[in-house]
Amino acid sequence: MKKNKLDGGYAIDFELFGLVCNKKEYKLAWHLNEVMGISLTKQDDIKIEYADNTSILISNYLYETDYLVMELLQNKLIGSGNLSKQLLMPELKQFDYLLKFKDDTEELTSENVNAIIKEIPIVEYAMRLNFETLKSKENLLY
Repeated sequence: MKKNKLDGGYAIDFELFGLVCNKKEYKLAWHLNEVMGISLTKQDDIKIEYADNTSILISNYLYETDYLVMELLQNKLIGSGNLSKQLLMPELKQFDYLLKFKDDTEELTSENVNAIIKEIPIVEYAMRLNFETLKSKENLLY
C-alpha cells in the first residue's frame, strides 16, 4: 500500500532576535527607530486563542514597507488561564522582547541588525535566534 506523508514544515522568511531590555516597549521602539531610521508604530494587540479556552494578547510595534518588515513583540504577555502561556515563547523566558525582521532587498542582514541593536544603550543583551530549534514556534506564525 502506498503511503503519503504530510509535510508540516513552515516557510520561514524572517530573522528573529531575542532582546533583554528592562525598559518599556515604547522606549525600546523609539531607540530602534532612531538607530535604524525607521518608524515602528504601536499596533492593536494580537490575540491568540487556544483550544483549552485560554488566550494571550501580544503587544507589538510594526514597521512595514514594500521590501522591509520589522516587528517588535513583547515576550511577557497579558493572558488568561494557564500560567505557562504568560510568555509568547516560554523557552525564551530570559528575553523581554522579540524582534522579527524580513528584508527582501537583503540590505539588512542579521549581522547588520545585531550590530545596530548593540548600539542601543538600553539593550542589555541581544541574540539572533534559530527559529528551527524553538518549541513554541507556532506562536510566531499568526
